[in-house]
Amino acid sequence: MKLASIDVGLKRIGVAICLTSNIVTPQNAILRKNRDQAAADVNAFLKEWEIEKLIVGFPSASIDMQNRIKHFVGLLNLFIPYEFC
Repeated sequence: MKLASIDVGLKRIGVAICLTSNIVTPQNAILRKNRDQAAADVNAFLKEWEIEKLIVGFPSASIDMQNRIKHFVGLLNLFIPYEFC
């Protein structure tokens, strides 16, 4: 299964992929100019790599950032399973 993970920040989104069972490869970060552009870039990345599941980094300490991340994930065109971790 092809997995991707994202770590959503206010200025950039960290991205990594896992194409084999134990090897995770970081990718170039997606720079955020605005939410719509960042969501479009994440969608393009997921489509390009044919990702089958998305893992979204979720902070435990910041309720504000949790809400921002949930909102951002809602902007994505996800037709694959995803989970917060």
